[in-house]
Amino acid sequence: MSEPQQLPAPRIANPVLAPPLGMGPATLGLGGFLVAALAIGIWSFSKVERQTAAKAPNQISQLSDGFVTPISSGDHANIAAALAVLHLPEAQRLQVKRDVLEGRQRLGWIIFIDSIDPDGDIVAVEAAGLVQHVSLTKAWTAVAVPLSGTPIGITAVRDGAGGGVTVALATRAGPVTLRILLPGERIEVAAP
Repeated sequence: MSEPQQLPAPRIANPVLAPPLGMGPATLGLGGFLVAALAIGIWSFSKVERQTAAKAPNQISQLSDGFVTPISSGDHANIAAALAVLHLPEAQRLQVKRDVLEGRQRLGWIIFIDSIDPDGDIVAVEAAGLVQHVSLTKAWTAVAVPLSGTPIGITAVRDGAGGGVTVALATRAGPVTLRILLPGERIEVAAP
């Protein structure tokens, strides 16, 4: 048997940055623009969320005695926050805004909570013909609703992990647990 041949130790070169492939000044300009646009979009969206969170009721003392806390017609910041979170096309949102500012329409907040276990339950809230979907959690979820003098419908959409859709509504007296709903079941609550 022969002795294994001794090979010289490998030499490792110093690291060198390679230029990005296909990244000329024009590409970097477009990329920089896209990154800036994305950052501005995220900042703008988070600003709306911060404004809404600041205006939506977040303490029991800010709630009314009923299931819906009406927004005063003179509270323009709260009205703007509520309009910002309504799931409406822009033209319809502007019409609701005009109606609210001219006293033909009112807005309110309804606060949802998962009453047992935050397992992915979802409800649909229907008020004045507008339907919005709400994922239930243990944290307060404030939903802006248009008030038309008719009851607000709450329909179970999805039962997260079985056992029914468990929902409570926050009021000044504390959370009010509604009966456990099966998907498709609907209940109505009074609106001011």
